[in-house]
Amino acid sequence: MSQMENMSATHGKTMLKMTHAIYLVSDVDIAQHFLGSVLGLFVTSDELTVTGERFLSMGSDSFGVELQIVESAAQAKIATLKKSTGVVDFILQPADAVAFMGLVEHAGLTIHQKPVETPYGIAAIFEDPFGNLWDVVQRAHC
Repeated sequence: MSQMENMSATHGKTMLKMTHAIYLVSDVDIAQHFLGSVLGLFVTSDELTVTGERFLSMGSDSFGVELQIVESAAQAKIATLKKSTGVVDFILQPADAVAFMGLVEHAGLTIHQKPVETPYGIAAIFEDPFGNLWDVVQRAHC
């Protein structure tokens, strides 16, 4: 079946799947440690691109998307700007937000909001080693 016939068969809708999101950091080794020890991710790819740059990504079967770790000298400036506008970079949905935030606290990360009950469940916010904010949401069972 040609691509045009395939599009007609799906009524013009293209089926897409996001596979990677960029995780901008100032130090790849610190990122790899944080993602592994706190989020439980593992290296899914560590190779060179066609231009010779390192392509490092981490994920897990349950994480949903792989994070491509990109080192940038501008990362701290970007994180500061986003934080000043209240932008949360990532949203995590653990089965137990209180237990997860205990792990975050044990790792020595900055907690901006301890777990609180909200109409939609339990929510908390922490800051990773690079100044990015992570929203932690345990959805209420309906």
